[in-house]
Formats: sequence, C-alpha cells, structure tokens
Amino acid sequence: MKVIQSATSEAESWRLAQITPEVTEENANTSAPELLYKPPQRPFCRFDASWKGDDACYGGGLVIENEDGTTTFGSFASNRSLSPLHAEFGTLLWAMKSSLISRSRIDDL
Repeated sequence: MKVIQSATSEAESWRLAQITPEVTEENANTSAPELLYKPPQRPFCRFDASWKGDDACYGGGLVIENEDGTTTFGSFASNRSLSPLHAEFGTLLWAMKSSLISRSRIDDL
C-alpha cells in the first residue's frame, strides 16, 4: 500500500510540475492562466517491467496508441535478469521491436 501511495504522490507532483502559467502584461485582463502542457501526439508507447530479486523470471508490458486511435496491448515473460534496470532495458528493447512489428502490420493493410 505504501508503494501505491508513494507512486500516486510522485505522479501528482510530476503533473503539477508540468503546469506553467502564461506570463501576461500588468494591464492585460486577468483571466485563468493557459496551461502550456499538451498531451503527447500519437503514436505513443508506454512500457513497464516487473522484477523481483528472488523470482526466476521477469515480465514486461506495453500499450501502443496509434494515429488512428487504435490501441495495442502486449506482455511477455523472460528468464531472470540481473537487476531492475536490466529488466527495464530488456522491456524497452522488446517494446521497440514490438512497435516496429505492429507498425509494419498496419502499413501492410
């Protein structure tokens, strides 16, 4: 539960740090500041790995959002990795390969 609270707190802090109010002149109308943060454009890929020191395997997953609004999900499991960083990097490589394969399939349609 502590991990979830910490992650939620970190996500909220990051979100607030992304908000940058627009600078206005003194004589300008004082309206609500315009937010400069814009959501990322598609295609967009999110990935994450799961690793535990005493497990024989690690896993990873991804979500790809394409230009046309379609969403592709994927997951995998692999042999144990040396560290959480190795697991994240292995998942990044897998996600990049999967996105290229997914992209080529879309282009073939």
